[in-house]
Amino acid sequence: MPSWLNIFCKSRSESRPEQPDQAEEDKEDSSILLRRIYVITKITILIFLWLFFTICLITSPAEEVPKSLVTILPNQTVVRKLKPLPHNDIEIQLEGPIDKDLTDHMDNEDDASYVGVRVERRDSKLNVTYVQTDLWKVYIDKSEKHFVSDEIYMKVTQANDQKDAEVVVSFKSYSAEPVSLLIQVNTMPVDKEKGVIYAGLLLIFLYVLIIWEITDRTFAALMVSSASLAVLAAMGARPSLETIVSWIDFDTLMLLLGMMIMVAILSETGVFDYLAVFAYRMSSGNAWPLMFFLCFFTGSLSAFLDNVTMVLLMVPVTIRLCEVMAVRTTLVLIVIVIYSNIGGTLTPVGDPPNVIIATDNDVVKDGIDFFNFTLHMFPGVLVCMCTSFIILYFIIRKKLFIVDVDPMTHAIKTLEREAEKVSPTTADEDALRQDILKRIAELKAKDKAKNRATIAMLAPVDNYFETLGALEVKYRIRNKPLLIKCCIALGFAIALFFLHSLPFLAGASLAWIAMLAALLLLILANKEAMDVILLHVEWSTLLFFAALFVMIEAMSELGLIQWIGDITVGVILSVDKKNQLTVALMMLLWITALTSAFVDNIPITQMMLKLTVQLAKNKKLNLPLSPLIWALSFGACFGGNGTLIGASANVVTAGLAQQHGYKISFMTFFLVGFPVMIFTVIIASIYLLISHCVFSWHKQ
Repeated sequence: MPSWLNIFCKSRSESRPEQPDQAEEDKEDSSILLRRIYVITKITILIFLWLFFTICLITSPAEEVPKSLVTILPNQTVVRKLKPLPHNDIEIQLEGPIDKDLTDHMDNEDDASYVGVRVERRDSKLNVTYVQTDLWKVYIDKSEKHFVSDEIYMKVTQANDQKDAEVVVSFKSYSAEPVSLLIQVNTMPVDKEKGVIYAGLLLIFLYVLIIWEITDRTFAALMVSSASLAVLAAMGARPSLETIVSWIDFDTLMLLLGMMIMVAILSETGVFDYLAVFAYRMSSGNAWPLMFFLCFFTGSLSAFLDNVTMVLLMVPVTIRLCEVMAVRTTLVLIVIVIYSNIGGTLTPVGDPPNVIIATDNDVVKDGIDFFNFTLHMFPGVLVCMCTSFIILYFIIRKKLFIVDVDPMTHAIKTLEREAEKVSPTTADEDALRQDILKRIAELKAKDKAKNRATIAMLAPVDNYFETLGALEVKYRIRNKPLLIKCCIALGFAIALFFLHSLPFLAGASLAWIAMLAALLLLILANKEAMDVILLHVEWSTLLFFAALFVMIEAMSELGLIQWIGDITVGVILSVDKKNQLTVALMMLLWITALTSAFVDNIPITQMMLKLTVQLAKNKKLNLPLSPLIWALSFGACFGGNGTLIGASANVVTAGLAQQHGYKISFMTFFLVGFPVMIFTVIIASIYLLISHCVFSWHKQ
């Protein structure tokens, strides 16, 4: 063959592999370009949002509307003159011995004392009335044990050809005794019609940020809550700093902080790792018994400890067990987090939505304490925990052992890509790279050992006893004295959780019990370095809750919650009286569950809780609060199992799995979690209908 032909053939053979390489480079370049466009667009939108609420907040000072005292004698009419109304709208807030339930729902109580309030346009001498609003009946609480506030939004039409008419507020007493009230009149209230639109757009924007993971959810909540305050400021109703702080439910934050501190110290004992290895020993190395024990350990512990913290502690050792058992790690992790959400539904401290519900003032006033809450949730949760494992078996039985893509190999490749991304320019980055390389070496060693072994579908690995011995040595109780101290503190907390409804423990709220137990454990543990403990506290979660409280209250001021409540009340009133509780329970349960599945269940719970309380206070419906609370809890907690972003525990588990080289995709979680969510919500529906619509358990 001529030399030129050899050169030609060689050049052809060398050029062939360059074509796919060039295509991959072009694809990677286009991907980088799209990523840059995405980042620039995101930053631009957030900068515009920041400019909006910055300009609104720094140019609109918080103006407190002055209060004045008005005293009305029996059968007397008192008139207060007001400034001209810029927009014919007015908001009146009264504070005093008011029966808020009767007042809000305008029941005609013939024997009840009340003060009639209306806004009028009169002549300059205040003798002739041109226009007047409907009478607002403010019913008086004769017990006068506590003062409450109530408010109303009114529209005052213009008087024909009487542009110089004076605007007054008239009070007429229909009480046998004098009544004193604090009055606050806002002549520039928030336009509720526009406010509902603005609040709805902000809520959709928050959900977009969370669902598509455009930003961190805590940062998203901070941005949207700030924007909500800016909208109020732009509409002339900027709240003061004291008002904003009062919107934050510190009972919820205290309860979460106390439980986080206790679990952080408890994790140092190694008890969670020990329980996982104990499950491996009880299962004799068989996959399905191991999953059964892990599920019930996780579900049971999640009932009394924060389920987010539980998955933080259980996921790492579960991944090690899955690698030993040669099962698909991502599926096992999904099953574990599903059971953490189901188990956390049982008690007020098990799942963040329940924490929000149980610490609400209206819920506490209704007599729903820790024992009552747990008692009513127990049958439904128990049935779901027992039956969900059967559903999960049929969903994943063919996928658990048939590995189309070896998860070990996938994990090694994922970690190798992560190692390539880390450039060891600093000491921390170098340490991170070394940790990843060490993890890759461990996985490769286990991969070789696995390939030498013959694994049957339901049989343990050949080196079961050697593996068990190694796990028991590595994952043992590291500090028994500290474990005993933790048991004392947790025993104190759980005992008071059940007993705090007793009369002599009236001051023992769930929040204070958790904090007192945490302080007791800190004393017993005698920790010199608090920084180590505080590092385990999920501060971002606490900040996320605080931002949500502010955002929801701001949206309530804009009128969104009232608007949703009016629509819901209209639907419930459209059915027969005997079926109204059934319709209310099913609407609340399924709407909460389906929305919680596709949006984080914490903001959904915060919004739906206000709606639930509003439904219970409506005298036209006359619905009991407690069954609605159970429906809300079941819907929020079980609905969180629907998708990867439905609950905080799901997101945390996916993040931990990614760190260990296993990716839980949205669709993988959806195909397992959504059927389980539908099944458990159906079980909860049947349970609620039987217990509260057939047997009326809430009345007993």
